[in-house]
Amino acid sequence: MIRCYHCGTDNLDGSEYCDECGKKLNASSNPARPAYLPPPPLTTQAGPPPPPSFTRESITPKPATPYTPPPPPVHPPAQQTPQRTEHQQAPSPNANNVPGHQHPTTTTNGPMSGMRGGNPNAESGQQAKNSDLNDTVATPVRAKLIIQRGGKVGKEFPIVGNESMIGRWDADGGIFPDIDLDQDDPEAKVSRRHARIQFVNNQYLIEDLGSTNGTFINRGPRLLPGNKQPLNNGDEIIVGKTFLKFVLS
Repeated sequence: MIRCYHCGTDNLDGSEYCDECGKKLNASSNPARPAYLPPPPLTTQAGPPPPPSFTRESITPKPATPYTPPPPPVHPPAQQTPQRTEHQQAPSPNANNVPGHQHPTTTTNGPMSGMRGGNPNAESGQQAKNSDLNDTVATPVRAKLIIQRGGKVGKEFPIVGNESMIGRWDADGGIFPDIDLDQDDPEAKVSRRHARIQFVNNQYLIEDLGSTNGTFINRGPRLLPGNKQPLNNGDEIIVGKTFLKFVLS
């Protein structure tokens, strides 16, 4: 049998051409093993393939470590300077030259306060304290206002302390002026908080507190609210329709 090298068909010996494809047969060039062999049939497996296996190692999670805040920084204690009280002994100027020498204790309030070994700063501190007490004492009466027109003429209002307010009494509103013109202002032209007189640096000053009808000095222009103006002896002050005379005692 001669096999066709082209299609693999077996032909009778002595054939020159393939009965199947018609190609010329060449016995010398035809190998003993056919050039083309059909692939073997696929073998079917019995049953479906096994499912893939996925293995996973079970790991138990570790508990979270609780947060611990850092300790607060430690600051060294502040060094305190020891203070000497009045009952402690004061060293004399020669105490450094003589070991163990101490001067007898003296107090600032005793008769020996001015001698050596006393506290020189205590006297100055006492003087400063006395000056502060003197500043808190109310200023004595050194000025007054006298009605010239618009009320009871000749009525006087002493200016006591470092600040006096001019206005009208209003108990419901809690307004109690130092210089009350309620009875001398029947037309209510004076505001409840009309003006204020202050004594600053040995000088009396007056300022308008935003009154309705304004404040005037010596019949000049109306004072702007909050603008302080100096007062001199004999000045005329007009509030509403009330004329007042400023007199220094």
